[in-house]
Amino acid sequence: MKEYRATPKYPFHTSCGGVIIKKGKILLLHRFITEKWPYDSWHLPKGTKLVGETNKQTVERECLEETGYEVKVLRKIGSLKSDYNLNDDTVAHKITHYYLCRPAKRKTKEIIEHDEIKWVEISLAKKLLADFKLWEHEEKILQKLL
Repeated sequence: MKEYRATPKYPFHTSCGGVIIKKGKILLLHRFITEKWPYDSWHLPKGTKLVGETNKQTVERECLEETGYEVKVLRKIGSLKSDYNLNDDTVAHKITHYYLCRPAKRKTKEIIEHDEIKWVEISLAKKLLADFKLWEHEEKILQKLL
């Protein structure tokens, strides 16, 4: 399964994510602290685009994998660009495309990459997303909804 993940020879990374809204609340994911991820942080569901997938297909797959919800993709909200160190010699350039989504059906309550999913008011979602200041700045995507 080939994906659009950065490598030293190709330092570009493409991801797609969903802003899932239900009754005025947004679904956020809490990422637990691990050896590979030392941050206590909240995020929107998103992930790396696979070769052959459309952006919409990536959003649908990632939302299902990370939240257990099948979603209906409504429209594109915008994109965020960020850079991160791939290794000592290479900076990777990442673009994440975000789409407004509506939950269609809860397929599973099992979540793997995160320890909690939570429906929160937009104002709280903006604050929780803004608290993670390393590179993503996902709160900017929510600003585009207002």
